[in-house]
Amino acid sequence: MNIIEQRFLRGPNLYASVPCMMTVLDPGMPRALPASILRHVHAQLAQMLPGLEAYATDALAGAVLRRLGGGQPVGLVYVLALVQRELQRLAGAPAGFDEVRPVRGKPGQFRLVSGYESESLAAEALTLAVEMIATLAKEGTFDLPARLDNLRVAAARHAVSPAMEQLLDTARQIGIPVLRLSDEDSEFQLGWGALQKRVQDTGTGLCATDNAYPEGNGRIPVIAVTGTNGKTTTALMLAHGVQQAGLRCGLTTTEGVYINGERTFKGDCSGYWSARRVLTSPEVDFAVLETARGGILKRGLAFDRCDVAIVLNVTADHLGLDGIETVRDLARVKGLVAKSASRAVVLNAEDPHCAAMAMGRPGGVEQLYFSLDPDHPVLLRHLEHGGRAAYLQDGELVLADGARRHALLQASAMPAALGGHARYNIANGLAAAAALMASGFGPAHIASALRSFVSDSQTNPLRSNIFSLPDSGLTLIVDYAHNPAAYSALGKTARSMTRGRTLGVITAPGDRRDIDLRAVGEACAPHFDQLTVYESARRGREPGAAGVLITGGIAHGSRGGVQWRQIDDVRKALDHTLGLCEAGDVLVYSCPSTLDNLVEALQGYDPAGARLVAEAAGIESSHHVTAAPAG
Repeated sequence: MNIIEQRFLRGPNLYASVPCMMTVLDPGMPRALPASILRHVHAQLAQMLPGLEAYATDALAGAVLRRLGGGQPVGLVYVLALVQRELQRLAGAPAGFDEVRPVRGKPGQFRLVSGYESESLAAEALTLAVEMIATLAKEGTFDLPARLDNLRVAAARHAVSPAMEQLLDTARQIGIPVLRLSDEDSEFQLGWGALQKRVQDTGTGLCATDNAYPEGNGRIPVIAVTGTNGKTTTALMLAHGVQQAGLRCGLTTTEGVYINGERTFKGDCSGYWSARRVLTSPEVDFAVLETARGGILKRGLAFDRCDVAIVLNVTADHLGLDGIETVRDLARVKGLVAKSASRAVVLNAEDPHCAAMAMGRPGGVEQLYFSLDPDHPVLLRHLEHGGRAAYLQDGELVLADGARRHALLQASAMPAALGGHARYNIANGLAAAAALMASGFGPAHIASALRSFVSDSQTNPLRSNIFSLPDSGLTLIVDYAHNPAAYSALGKTARSMTRGRTLGVITAPGDRRDIDLRAVGEACAPHFDQLTVYESARRGREPGAAGVLITGGIAHGSRGGVQWRQIDDVRKALDHTLGLCEAGDVLVYSCPSTLDNLVEALQGYDPAGARLVAEAAGIESSHHVTAAPAG
């Protein structure tokens, strides 16, 4: 029996609303073991773990134990789940629950999800259970007492005093968030951000929770932002609006962790640990947390609930990874953020996956919609029932607050909208406006925030950064687009910005499915006159293989309107495409990790432009920050 993968999901996740351990197992043995072996396993377990019989009151567990004792075919992974739960209980840290399911698309593999009190104990208990079952399945015997003592030592390291346990239970009952600062640390944080209290487990003399929080529950406002595209820009818009109100904002994005406008950690910080870093900072009055798919799958949410959740869109991206095979699967992941909202959820009326998240919402959680289409049926139905929303009407962003309508500003007055051409950033602005309204900010403040938010290479690097190159007359757009929906939106924007030609230097990571790479090419084909495909991250593919699939998609979607070429080396791809450019053209350079190659390519083509881009990159790299691990 082999452990293929193991993760501790420390917050609400796909499998449970509480922390749990997720383990993928391969039994590594025939599914139909002889009846004599099954009876031997049952007899030995009954002798070593008599407490297992208590689980027989559960229908599934009872059936598993009866079949095992009768020598009838039974999956030993289901037995393993009961054994590891009983081992945790005997050690003094009950697991609470477990669940076993086959892994889709992986014949013979199973996913075990179980609760835990201590991560180290849960991992040790499962390892011990695997050894026990493997030994017994070979008709051997197992010496449990000494190993069980080791588990009890691990549980003791995690245990807290009765006084602390009572304090924590009381805190949870009245809604105060509780964070243990490490698995074996005796210090706990009650509350978040500037409202937190730190408590050390001394065994006696602990302050009463109601004295620590005579009013409220120690929670600062939290807005969580998720979606396939637009998360970082929307989170930055929100943080800008919060800071304009004089509040100290903690922000996480794929660019880093920011405390009151200052970046303190650099890297992809859209997961559990980065959000927790904000929530444990005493300098934060309000949190805006970009919450990405990868972080949710790896560690779960960093919060039990947020005030306002935003789901911007759900489109194909990262499919085929981490067990997420379809867009519907992806919607389930992002829907966890919507489910975590305690005050309001902001949804894209034009996205059917987002609109479906409104179904079955708990009472007391408001639903708000945003839409670029003022006549969309979902939006109109919502407005007819007095719901609040944000939408675009005749080029103007409008807030609907019950029967009242507040005209905020013309879309062209939003710097991030690129003169009204970047409709995806108008949509992001509408989502931000709806979330700020749900958080209690007034229309005048929201309009001011959108009007003054600038998205450029300094504030929002590699996301629709525009450079007007003075020597060549070329407009350059640098963007992190890497999936079909983002490429389609970017291509439409580029096309609307010029009467000349649109040229693209494009790519996509190699770990995407074949169908998704072809879809990137198909999405680009209608919007460009010239496309050059380069190779970025192979991620397991043969050299040039991803580019072949992308160009195949271009050929399928071109209808004769675009020319294309595959040049895997990014520098050569840029040199080639710049050589084709003329004054008035728009060049899109997508999915770069840095601007270094672009600066080098521009040196001989447009020296002033090279300096312009280099200065932008230099400003970005001059911040004194600490590198942070992903998430």
